[in-house]
Amino acid sequence: MVNNRREAITLNIPGEKRSLLPDESGDQAGKFAEAIRDNDMDTAWKLLSKETRGMRMGVWATKNNINMQEAYQAGYNPDHVRRHEMMTDFRTTVLSMWALEDLTDLGVSPSSYIDDTHCFAFLPFGVTKDENTINSKRLMSGLIIPMLFEDNEWVVDMPSWRFIY
Repeated sequence: MVNNRREAITLNIPGEKRSLLPDESGDQAGKFAEAIRDNDMDTAWKLLSKETRGMRMGVWATKNNINMQEAYQAGYNPDHVRRHEMMTDFRTTVLSMWALEDLTDLGVSPSSYIDDTHCFAFLPFGVTKDENTINSKRLMSGLIIPMLFEDNEWVVDMPSWRFIY
């Protein structure tokens, strides 16, 4: 982040690290970013929390003047006639915040936990196959992804995406 004097500002991710190694929440966040990068939108959609999926269906329906029942069917039926349209809109929304070129060479760092059901996964940019372990603490840019433990798995929880059209 940059302040009004164009100076870099260090932001700490809230929460506490519970391990020195990446865990399942970070792995799931990485799978989500990879799915967006690879245009595997069915996988990306499945990795969203129920609230985030519902919110995206509502935003898409409102924006396109589509009946909410049809949006719901498109959201949960991979063979629905409007599914591709909905997934394309979803990917466009994500890529309006994350540059496609940034979704390559992502690493996974230990997640920061708020509690047992909420954490932030951090996916640092520019991590190559030769550098799979980072041995010292250093400032790195990357994606911070809010995660929720829902139905016994970690999913991406981005309800704030309702404000992005």
